[in-house]
Amino acid sequence: MKLINHLILRITVGFTVVMLFWGAVYFFLQMKEIHDGNDEGLTNLKQEFIAKANAVGGFVENMERETPLNLIVKEISREEAEKMVENFSTTTVYFATELEKEEVRMLTTAFRCEQNGKFFQLQFFTSTVESDDLIKNMLYLLLGLWVTLSLTIIIISKIIIFRANKPFYELLDKLKNFRLDTNKIFDFPQTEIKEYAQLNRSVEELLKKNIDIFTEQKQFIENTSHELQTPLAIVIAKLEMLLEKYQNNEYLSTEIAAALNTLNRMKRLNSNLLLLSKIKNNLFTDIAEVDLQRVLEGVVADFEEIIACKNITVVSTYSISATVRMNRDLAHILLTNLVKNAVAHNRTGGQIIISGKANSITIANSGTTAATNVFSRYQRDANDENSSGLGLSIVKSIADLYPVDINYHFENGLHIFKITF
Repeated sequence: MKLINHLILRITVGFTVVMLFWGAVYFFLQMKEIHDGNDEGLTNLKQEFIAKANAVGGFVENMERETPLNLIVKEISREEAEKMVENFSTTTVYFATELEKEEVRMLTTAFRCEQNGKFFQLQFFTSTVESDDLIKNMLYLLLGLWVTLSLTIIIISKIIIFRANKPFYELLDKLKNFRLDTNKIFDFPQTEIKEYAQLNRSVEELLKKNIDIFTEQKQFIENTSHELQTPLAIVIAKLEMLLEKYQNNEYLSTEIAAALNTLNRMKRLNSNLLLLSKIKNNLFTDIAEVDLQRVLEGVVADFEEIIACKNITVVSTYSISATVRMNRDLAHILLTNLVKNAVAHNRTGGQIIISGKANSITIANSGTTAATNVFSRYQRDANDENSSGLGLSIVKSIADLYPVDINYHFENGLHIFKITF
């Protein structure tokens, strides 16, 4: 979930909870106010009725006989009157004019009439239909207010939060596209927010330190590789002369050959490190339309003797010429390393299957178990002493320079490398 959505969700939930709480409090307070108003009106009716009943003879009897619309009069005993407690209640009363029961607010009380000394139960009531309509309207207004305020807060919060976090998102976009090998720090977004300004300074310091470390490592590798080339070439040349001179001495020739083998491996490793450094620094600037199918056919032809020696069967199918814009030398190195890997990690009597399409090339070779971390540097077969472990790492580095994607998977006893462009 994005930060802005996370913040808006939290704000909206918090606001909704508060609004629901205060809305409920407001609703019940208004309900109490409405009931208090009705109860006050009923109390006034009671007081007026008792005053007239005590002042006018026969008033109660007339009311009991005529049964007005909002009053029920019933004579009761003294004991019943003394036990009765005045109370307000919400109940229903049947109205003959409406032919149905309606909800009313009722006051039930008892009094002694001074005119005749009798005790009566009085029930005053008033319809709550208008109050119910008022309550419904109030509830609808509250709901409308909640929805309107919620939407308003969401929209305003999103605008405010997005504008406040704009420098943060700009920094994220710049970091996504940042590369250490460019040796150049991007321009940081301007902001008046103290925390984001501090974040910019911290990121800038971190990037500077990493660029310095990366540059030092790169220069160290380049310088070391360059410096090693000459002494390696001299030592190899001298050992070759010694091997030729003492070729009749079995012990010396064996030891010299072993040393030469180690030095040659070291020379290849040094060359590969130099190549990786050049690729990382993007020193191969010549770009052209490269026919990968033709390049691949030439690479396979270069390995014909080794393929024949291991009795490997090569099956090639091309549906259409596969071309991509990249450096021609790097294209040759990429395909050479893939074919070399397919031959080196194949079994005697195995097969290599090559499939070319308009936007992809697949190179598969026989195998027994799936490999892991194939594109990691120095990842090599423990049984292959001549391997530097940099071949597939170089392949991955070349692919990263261009709109080329390379993937590996193991299926049906085949190691499969697929280049997509």
